[in-house]
Amino acid sequence: MTVYFNKLSISTKEGEPMLMTSFEEQKGMPHLVSIFDTQYFRKWTEIPRGLSFHHKMETIIKELQSEKFGLFQAMKVRRPVTAFTGYDLVQWLRKRFDMEEQKEAIHLSQLLCQYGYIYPLDLKSYSIKEDRSVEYRFQKPFYWPFSSQVSTDSIEYAIYLQKRSMRNKQKHGLEPYEQEAFDKLLKVYCDKKEFIEKQATEQVDEIKKKKRNEKIIFDQQERAFWRIHRPPPGCVKNLEEGPKKNFLPQQIIARKKTKEALRKEIAFLKKSFGRPRMKFSMVFESYKLRWEQYKEFDPFMDVIATQPSNPWMSDETMLWEINSPDVHIPTDSRMKKWAISFYELINDPRGQCEFDEYLQKEYSHENLHFWCAVENYKCCPRSRQKEEMNSIYKMYLEKGSRSEVNVDSKTLDQVHQNMRSSSESNAKARYVFEPAQEHIYVLMKKDSYPRYLRSDQFKDLMEKAKQQPLTKRSDRDVSSDISGESSPVHVAHHSFSTGNLQDLDSHKSSRTNSREKDKPKPKIVHLETSGLSPGSVRRRSEEPTRILSVNSGSNRRKSNLEVPKHYGVNVDKRKVEVTQTKSLNVPKTNSVAPWEGSQ
Repeated sequence: MTVYFNKLSISTKEGEPMLMTSFEEQKGMPHLVSIFDTQYFRKWTEIPRGLSFHHKMETIIKELQSEKFGLFQAMKVRRPVTAFTGYDLVQWLRKRFDMEEQKEAIHLSQLLCQYGYIYPLDLKSYSIKEDRSVEYRFQKPFYWPFSSQVSTDSIEYAIYLQKRSMRNKQKHGLEPYEQEAFDKLLKVYCDKKEFIEKQATEQVDEIKKKKRNEKIIFDQQERAFWRIHRPPPGCVKNLEEGPKKNFLPQQIIARKKTKEALRKEIAFLKKSFGRPRMKFSMVFESYKLRWEQYKEFDPFMDVIATQPSNPWMSDETMLWEINSPDVHIPTDSRMKKWAISFYELINDPRGQCEFDEYLQKEYSHENLHFWCAVENYKCCPRSRQKEEMNSIYKMYLEKGSRSEVNVDSKTLDQVHQNMRSSSESNAKARYVFEPAQEHIYVLMKKDSYPRYLRSDQFKDLMEKAKQQPLTKRSDRDVSSDISGESSPVHVAHHSFSTGNLQDLDSHKSSRTNSREKDKPKPKIVHLETSGLSPGSVRRRSEEPTRILSVNSGSNRRKSNLEVPKHYGVNVDKRKVEVTQTKSLNVPKTNSVAPWEGSQ
């Protein structure tokens, strides 16, 4: 298309328009089209770029319909004709634009047909061949695609289909795809069904007033128009509209870069030459190392990170509960994340509290408080912005203040300059303390953070995190507020901890100790947990190897580990007798937890 349209366009040389003559003028014939004049060239440049292509197409159609040098004059037919063949059209285009190859003329004629400027009489095939098998007609300017006065929205299409369904079905029957589209439109515009039928009836009455030949031509033109705008399934829609533009061509010209903008771009590119550049292999390696480092903390990448249960796969929310910001003892994986970088520690609420406790021991907690205050100041309301700014300066940066931070004079001068140039309406007012905040952040990262990781506080907290169980306590392990020591809900239960159970008997009275001396020491029983699901514990009444001492008639000793009997949901625990529970003597030495297995 670009080959033969370039011959229509006007080329320039050294800024001046070069006049082009038409095919007829070369033979001594008068000038045919004013498109090649300098005066028209000025009008041509005023046409927006998006419309120049369609304007050229319309110019070709007007020249084809010329009474003196048009297509019908070249056919040399005496009787008046309204149709032409593909052979006649291709030959005329080759002579008119001096095309050496026949493919160019065929391609141009197919574009005229596909865009709706000409249409075949059979309306089945829109491909043009250089033969006389198919006849074509010129489309009425009223139905030209880009200058037509007919709307192509869905309501007009529904009126057109309704009009055809009201006429003779043998001549004007709907195609299967048209019938399907018509049914869908009636469902969509069910509230406008009466309006569609009324408009279709009026148009049918107007068609009946026309003559027979006029009816045939009108039906063909209208069907060809909708065949272009609503093609059958599998056909290409050449007139498909793209995204709407919210600007004019004149605005595009105004947005062009000026000399000053180009100078700034050149200066920026010159500076970029001196910047260090990393190879793609090094960047990929750094991303890979980061992924491997954070993989164990991602529940979707590592199964260990979902302990004790995956909340995205089950209804248990224990993982979110043990990692909540207000938890007393953090998890082991959470503390490992603190040790990766200072950013992870200071952005974790629990890690921030632990780090604050350590800084208080070193008498440098004002650094962390200043950093947090500046972070809150960045998000404070605008009405309190000036008040917060003065408060932070007086508390942390003013000389001799109560919590003065260690900031050098150069950084403090930058803060003073930012405070003088800032105002409430200025967006940069929220970042007046940015130099001091960065200085304190680097100071904590390089000095306090490494010492905190090596401190005893961090190591002790890590040991507690490792000993912390990752199982959720059941409802039976939670004590109730029911009064009375004889109630079964007040018996001593195993806490499921791996610590030393020697302190369990520290509260015994002397009378209880004397009785224990006469009794033989019970054996330590190792529980076999094979076949049990995680989080479930076998009932002690079902262990045949366990030594049980049943004291149904005597009072319960506080040192005995009580194994409560299963109660129903609707059973009142207060009415259950205490004698229905079994006691298990717990030794003073370490006991093996059920999940540790036999050793």
